[in-house]
Amino acid sequence: MKQATDALPSPRRTPPAAFTLIEVMVALAIVAVALTALLGLRNRSLAMAAFAHHLTEATLLANARIADLSTRSETGTADGEAPPYRWIEEIRPTPLEGVREAVVTVLWQEGAHEEQVEITTYLFDTP
Repeated sequence: MKQATDALPSPRRTPPAAFTLIEVMVALAIVAVALTALLGLRNRSLAMAAFAHHLTEATLLANARIADLSTRSETGTADGEAPPYRWIEEIRPTPLEGVREAVVTVLWQEGAHEEQVEITTYLFDTP
């Protein structure tokens, strides 16, 4: 005769519904690498924004200096400074009579090296 307990199926062990330690460590390593890359991109983005800001200001300063040069009649070189920028202005004669070349170079320090914007235009003498 069979016993009543033999008729019941034996309880199966189900695997736990949790992560193992190695799975958690691998996931954290992936997150750490991703965050490091994102922080690097953020720093690069800030540096590029600062460079764009300086480039825009330097270009506006060069345009303002060119406008001032249009009233000068003499040739020669001059310089000036408005921190963090400095500029060099040069008016040169050209082979054409009544036409002068005006060059303004604006320089500024960007990290370990110096950046510059240069604008060239031609000035015409009024008769």
